[in-house]
Amino acid sequence: MASNYFVVDGEEERQYQVETLEDGTYKVTSPGGESFVVDAYEPEQGRMHLIYNGEAYDVGVRHGDAGVTVEVGAERHVIDVLNERQKRMRVAGVGGRGAGGPALESPMAGKVVAVNVTAGDAVEEGECVVIVEAMKMENDLKAHISGTIGEVAVEVGQAVEIGDLLVTIESGD
Repeated sequence: MASNYFVVDGEEERQYQVETLEDGTYKVTSPGGESFVVDAYEPEQGRMHLIYNGEAYDVGVRHGDAGVTVEVGAERHVIDVLNERQKRMRVAGVGGRGAGGPALESPMAGKVVAVNVTAGDAVEEGECVVIVEAMKMENDLKAHISGTIGEVAVEVGQAVEIGDLLVTIESGD
């Protein structure tokens, strides 16, 4: 089954359809209808190795407040990658960066590979609290507010879906 992803680069938005194939590669269909297969893996956090059209690429990937910074050779792009639900939430004006409230929810389906906090820990906004692996990439999920960890609702190895509660953070204000 294919999933739709929206890549926002400045004012330009493109929709891609991504399907995971049986061999673990990805079939990507571009906005123009062209399909191609990409093989990708993450040898270390922040690096991706890709094979596209028989060419190998070493790609830097950093998640930050401004979006995802992707570096390929001398080219650098800051983009947002949204699934369908994230796009709907953004259009509705909720769930974006800087969201308030105590709940930190998973923005993606995947598997929890690290929980960096326990109940009672003090955290600063932007501090990595949980790492979720999705589509062979580890994603640092960061505290959206500064405060104290209330509940830790997940554990390492647990599968999560979009919108599942990861932790609660009680504001330090």
